[in-house]
Amino acid sequence: MVGVSNSIVTFAKSLQQFAVDDIPTEVIDGVARNTLSWHLSNLCRQGKLRRIGRGIYTAHSSNTFQVKANAKARSLYNTLSRQFPLADFCVYSGGIITPLLHDLTPNKSIYIETNREVMESVFNVLLPKNKGRLFLSPTQKIASTYIDFGSENIIVKPLVTESPLMLDGKVPVPTIEKLLVDTRVDPDFYYLHGYENLEMLRTAITHYDVNRTRLLRYADRRNEKESILNDLKEIQ
Repeated sequence: MVGVSNSIVTFAKSLQQFAVDDIPTEVIDGVARNTLSWHLSNLCRQGKLRRIGRGIYTAHSSNTFQVKANAKARSLYNTLSRQFPLADFCVYSGGIITPLLHDLTPNKSIYIETNREVMESVFNVLLPKNKGRLFLSPTQKIASTYIDFGSENIIVKPLVTESPLMLDGKVPVPTIEKLLVDTRVDPDFYYLHGYENLEMLRTAITHYDVNRTRLLRYADRRNEKESILNDLKEIQ
């Protein structure tokens, strides 16, 4: 029994994270599924493994990706939440993505995601004080032509239902899983599509806790589950 547990830990340390089905047969030496579950649970209790998703484990220490709302994002959220108390919001600066990037200029734009039915109203409330730097659901062409991401623009766009969010104080901000999917598909993140997004995913998996279950659930909602799965296979 001890030999099986030690073999699992040795295997786990060779990967950043693993699924139960990834464990080679020679590691578990014919152990029954329910017995394997006991070994994994016991190793988690001992602190030798951590469960980071449904059936997903790691032997590496925790490193949570910190998402902080800057002063501008916090001010905008406070203003909008008072005017639209029933609306859902996710407000953040593009600068929070910087730790996942490789030598790219920081994105200083502020993102305001909210329910589709109030997007235009939010846009109109912000317009008088933000003319020329306020954009409503920009296409890739608009984003690449008119948005200077090195400046503090404001981008208002729809909040996907069941988006994985967390709170920084009272401000709803995106989790790392949401960022990894949104930067892959949203037209205003066009400059992060393709290879750059693969590298972002690699950096996230290597350096931070990523809940694979949450990542894939949200990716599925955005029709990107297969591409994320393929990239996870390439990374590991």
